[in-house]
Amino acid sequence: MTKAIQGASKLLSYIAALCLFLMMVQIVLDVVLKYVFNAPIEGNLEIVSFYYMVAVVFLPLAMVELRHEHINVDLFVQMAPKGVQRYVYAFSSVLTAAFFALLSYQTFIDAVNSTRTGEVMMGTSLVSIWPSRWALPIGMGLICLATLNHAWRSITQSDFDPTPQSPELQA
Repeated sequence: MTKAIQGASKLLSYIAALCLFLMMVQIVLDVVLKYVFNAPIEGNLEIVSFYYMVAVVFLPLAMVELRHEHINVDLFVQMAPKGVQRYVYAFSSVLTAAFFALLSYQTFIDAVNSTRTGEVMMGTSLVSIWPSRWALPIGMGLICLATLNHAWRSITQSDFDPTPQSPELQA
């Protein structure tokens, strides 16, 4: 299960990185076209806001969780014995998973409704935004699985360590 979650989160992170690159290229191109040829890209703001930024924020959530890089406050938990720390971590992971499961469920409903209605954003031109609505339930669903996986591993593996790796060790 861990390998499947890691593979899926890596794929979503690559997609997010591609979206970040495309966003950068599109913004630069828009500026060049606007100031050199007086012909900006129509709907640029909407495309950047509703496609690229949504993907960049929500798709890599599980990867951040798998690397234990989300913000967490554990000042008092660090003083507890290791066994207690593992169970506190498992409990907080289950609560986190429940939170993301609710968000995933609601955003799935919203994505289905948006798809059915063919949701568009009106700006300088009409831009279909319903496809971008699917990034939220996908990203949140995967982080839900990642946190449940961490909860399970923290209970079943005595050597499980939820501290992030040093940046030098990450590839």
